[in-house]
Amino acid sequence: MKIKFYSSLLLALFFTQVYAQRTSLPFELNGRPSNYEIQDSLQLSRSPFARFIGEWTLKEDTWIQNWGGNNDTIKIPHHHTVSSQINTENSLLSIIDGPEPNGHIFWTYNPNTKEIDHLSSFGTIRMGVGEGEFYGQHNVRLKISFEGEAPGTYREYTYEWLSDSEYFMHSKQFDEHGEPTGLFYEGTFVRIDNNENLREKIRAVLDVLDDNDISTREQLAVYADDVIHMAPNNRVISNKEDLLTYLDLQKSYGLADMKHQIVEFSRHDDVIIMRGRVKGVFHPQDGGEAIPFQTKNLFVFEEVEGVLRIQKVIYNASPYDQK
Repeated sequence: MKIKFYSSLLLALFFTQVYAQRTSLPFELNGRPSNYEIQDSLQLSRSPFARFIGEWTLKEDTWIQNWGGNNDTIKIPHHHTVSSQINTENSLLSIIDGPEPNGHIFWTYNPNTKEIDHLSSFGTIRMGVGEGEFYGQHNVRLKISFEGEAPGTYREYTYEWLSDSEYFMHSKQFDEHGEPTGLFYEGTFVRIDNNENLREKIRAVLDVLDDNDISTREQLAVYADDVIHMAPNNRVISNKEDLLTYLDLQKSYGLADMKHQIVEFSRHDDVIIMRGRVKGVFHPQDGGEAIPFQTKNLFVFEEVEGVLRIQKVIYNASPYDQK
């Protein structure tokens, strides 16, 4: 008797954070750790900007500003910043996507003078030039002049770390005499892509795989269009309609009360590889005796705009391995 193994629809909550940007800047690492490795183990990098490396969004989508008049608290959903090392440990490039105006920021650090140089461009005319320094252990303070703002004015930016995965940014404007104008903006940024968050994404997929209350047609949403599905004693499936037929057939045999587990996983740019296992009990449709089962599996996920989909999966019914 066959045992049902099937995938299921990602719940709506899993799709609430979708980011438009996927930026890849190829360069030779020459033995240095990758951006993904650094953000999970900051001590691997000698870059003074190591904490900033990674992907960020606004905490609770909240942004506070004053461009003249009253303070305004607004919501900016889908803000997305990717901050990356390039091919030097003393530079950082941040690409900001989401609601307009989009832009980028480039920082360099002079280890002799301990100064940070800043260049930025947002929209069509908001060009920023400035310099600054580190203060405290990892915080940054910058003095920046902007094209498009009154001559002689400048802004003081502070980036204060609240944890390894959260920092607060505040921008305060000063007039040509160095007096505050009252104009400011600020927000708290949280990390959205490290091993902990990736594990949560994978776990969300696996939890849905174990859900018996979703239709097989809905289950197809979690698979990539070019999915490869390999189950024990079954031919290789390479399209979603054949996969639907397989899932319907397995469901007709009975119900599998099962739990997918993560053994290990690794990221390779937009591809995630996970080794896992499944333990459960199969309940035949005809009411026969329940059958316990254990399997191993290997998943390949692709990530498109922040969403994981199963690209390839192989289930192995050989003896269960605890490692």
